[in-house]
Amino acid sequence: AWCSRSNCSLLDLGRFCQLVGCSRTFRTSVVIDLTTLTDGYSLLLRWDIFAAIAGGMVFGLLIGVIPGMTAALGLAILLPLTFVMESITALVLLTSVYTGSLTGGGILAILINTPGTPGAVATTFDGYPMARQGKQNEALGLQIMASIVGGILSYLTLLIIIQPLAHFALQFGPSEILALTIFVIVVIGVLVGEAFLRALFAGFLGLMASTIGTSVATGTARGTFGLIELEDGLPLILCIIGMFAIPEMISLTTRKTISSVEMAHGHNFKRLLSGALQALRSQFVLLRSSAIGIAIGVLPAAGATLASLLSYSIAKRQAKPGQKFGSGEPEGVIAAESANNASEGGAMAILLALGIPGSASTAVILGGFMLHGLVPGPGLFRDNGPLVYGLILANILQMVLLGAFALGIAYSVARVVRVPTQILLPALVVLISLGAFSFRNLWIDVVILFSFGFLGYVLRRYNFAPIAFMIGLFLGRPLDEEMTRFNALFGDDLSRVFDRPITMGLVTLTLISIIFQVRKSFRRQ
Repeated sequence: AWCSRSNCSLLDLGRFCQLVGCSRTFRTSVVIDLTTLTDGYSLLLRWDIFAAIAGGMVFGLLIGVIPGMTAALGLAILLPLTFVMESITALVLLTSVYTGSLTGGGILAILINTPGTPGAVATTFDGYPMARQGKQNEALGLQIMASIVGGILSYLTLLIIIQPLAHFALQFGPSEILALTIFVIVVIGVLVGEAFLRALFAGFLGLMASTIGTSVATGTARGTFGLIELEDGLPLILCIIGMFAIPEMISLTTRKTISSVEMAHGHNFKRLLSGALQALRSQFVLLRSSAIGIAIGVLPAAGATLASLLSYSIAKRQAKPGQKFGSGEPEGVIAAESANNASEGGAMAILLALGIPGSASTAVILGGFMLHGLVPGPGLFRDNGPLVYGLILANILQMVLLGAFALGIAYSVARVVRVPTQILLPALVVLISLGAFSFRNLWIDVVILFSFGFLGYVLRRYNFAPIAFMIGLFLGRPLDEEMTRFNALFGDDLSRVFDRPITMGLVTLTLISIIFQVRKSFRRQ
């Protein structure tokens, strides 16, 4: 009645419910908690937050424009250094690097036909032909503006859905965690295609590795080989750095210099601005591609590469008469880059709400949360709501400032890509090793780092989906605890697993995914 007289908004209604004490069920239906949002905004009103955004964006853009230097590697280099920072500052720094690297990869794709990151592959299809036609400035304008719009739309979507998604995640119990773990591993297997069984093997190998350490239920040490240092389990942060950073460094050893290709010169700010305005005039392509990026970003192991390729394919399929995709079509650049950056918001949504990394980069960001005593998943928003909102608002601010930073990097990128690997690689090895040792001041941590680096290289070399292994490693510990709790509550009655609707929904999706993969295999044969 109060709302009908006041003509209040949904946000006002949520605030009113908090004041008068409405039921929890109704309050959880409110999309945004205005009080928590305000508290999150207040966390950003500090100089070190803006310094973290600026430094992270520049470092991420530099990582993006260096071929072979992925976002995961850049994040892994910085991760040990964030230990001395406050949690919000550290997470803003890491997400700034993530944002910058996605955009930086597109700059190099346009200038020298070499995607700096895997997500920029589709940008080369029309970006480089535009550069060869002398339109590199227009292409850079298209790429930077599409990245900004895609990123802002994805984080605005995340801002709206994070609270309902978090409350949904709170419904997860033992059976839901089990069904979710199996579903995610199966989805990764489907996405990698022909290596379906290898991805499943990698995922269940990660589950086995997660059992190393002291059992929560019995207090018995498992799989430690008598090493006291392993009784607390494998240090997940070092596993992440080793799994994703070391293989990238190994791949760089085959090059004498990072890039030997001549790139287009002749920067013109007016033409760059003209390209940016042209991107804004293509509203339908921006919205469609951003929606694709957000949806694909939610899928584990899909990430920016699949999002940009799918968005580009749809744009090409729906081309208007006279448009020539692959020959310098501006909408091709817009479609690829807006989906590329929009996938970031989708990946962060599933990371924050369920604790599932959608890519190698978000896996390292997950390590950043854990390094500061935060566990992404159902309880994160409940216990640290202002921090979650503050992080989302910081990412929106990053996207607004992205244009200025990307413009500066685009002008100086020619010097960056000539860094000799003889200088770069030893410096990276020393930096990562020092970071691993400083984690617990134990030499065995350095051994764990490089052991997982070798394992990650082998898994990637033989197409065993390292991200599936890491998801098994992440979800194995909570799964172990939840199944122990389930056994204490229900004993051996496995039928109780299927009593809950969320579990049945995940089981159904898992079966559909398996049927889809089997059908595709038969068609291929």
